[in-house]
Amino acid sequence: MSHCRGLAIAIAILILISGCLSEQGVFDEGVNSTQEDNNVEIWHSFASGSTEERTFLTAIEQFEAANPHIIVEVTMVPFANADQLFMTAAQGGEAPDLIRLSSDQLGKIGEVRVDGYPLLEDLRNHLTPIEMASFESRALSAMRYDSALYGIPASQDCLSLIYNKALFTAAGVDYPDENWTTDDMLNAAKELTQGDVQGMALPVKVAYWWFGFQTGFGGQLFDENGIPTLNSNGSAQAMDWILDLEKVHGVVATGIQIESMKTQFQEGKAAMIIDGPWNWATYETSRIDLGQSLLPIVDSTGLRMSPLVTYKGWSLSKHSNSKVAATELALWLSSPSVQKQFALDTFTMPTSIELSNDVDISANPVISGFLNQAEVGTPAPTSKGMSLVYGPLSTAFEQVYSDLSDSQTSLSAANQELKELMGLG
Repeated sequence: MSHCRGLAIAIAILILISGCLSEQGVFDEGVNSTQEDNNVEIWHSFASGSTEERTFLTAIEQFEAANPHIIVEVTMVPFANADQLFMTAAQGGEAPDLIRLSSDQLGKIGEVRVDGYPLLEDLRNHLTPIEMASFESRALSAMRYDSALYGIPASQDCLSLIYNKALFTAAGVDYPDENWTTDDMLNAAKELTQGDVQGMALPVKVAYWWFGFQTGFGGQLFDENGIPTLNSNGSAQAMDWILDLEKVHGVVATGIQIESMKTQFQEGKAAMIIDGPWNWATYETSRIDLGQSLLPIVDSTGLRMSPLVTYKGWSLSKHSNSKVAATELALWLSSPSVQKQFALDTFTMPTSIELSNDVDISANPVISGFLNQAEVGTPAPTSKGMSLVYGPLSTAFEQVYSDLSDSQTSLSAANQELKELMGLG
């Protein structure tokens, strides 16, 4: 495998010539070129040095061994701004052939046009009906923007309830189970908050963690027409409930953020955490006796908390001159064998229908537990609205947390701001 280029190369794309958009021909040449080559540049967003990255690089080596005529060049880019890096590169005619993107990132890229062309290739032109039918329907739908298929779904993920069995046992508290309600969770968290141990680790001001609470309290982010409904019935109650974990009940440490919550749980200083399968291996290395359970049912509504389910996969640049080779690589990285290896190595949830009855996966309590959670999750819409929702919600949470406004007022303002960002007035 060719040498992996450094992160600095990718970040440098952010300062590409601002005049690229006006230089017609740079983009057109890449879109219209019929000269196919076998050099594939791929951007991934797996954390450097992680088990995920190692599994990915092994899959690349296997592909190159089976396809010696194809040369693969790998670059790591940070997941948080992979979409912005790609858009800047694509608009300057410097996009990679393949990039790993999430379904909500596709919502941001999907509507962008340069000289009338989208930035991503519609993969319906490259995949057979049998190939497309090999993926779960929800996963495939999540990689569509309007009617175009802009990604091959390689994995899915969502939040669930993870707990430290030893801390529960020591406090004489029963383990969580699928019948747990939010009252059960809160009462347990209160009992488990002792000394330097908190009952729960949760970044209460981060909207991503609120989404599951919102649906459990009866709210929704968007209506059936894609119109924002951040202030829908139950949404404000969900915001108050999650913020009260820290501000009223004291079962969450003051000011905890995403990284500090992970550290707290790793160090045995939190009995429960709401987190995804991507951190399970990290917690295992801390020798914690881990348990996992479905997020609870909200007492006031009888509805189960339904976390956002997002999908990640491989997208092909419209600018690519290696579309055949790049599609072959994307299909390999999304194949049942590679998905299974990711699942067993990193607890990544697969999207391949072939793996739905795989005995190795179904016998793994971690993977099967998170798959059960995803079944009652809410697929993130692949839309412009979903890609823009975090800014307005961040402001709303900060205002309510700082006692500058109440939750209903702040969410109504966030909803109006999101509508304006979407051009809905």
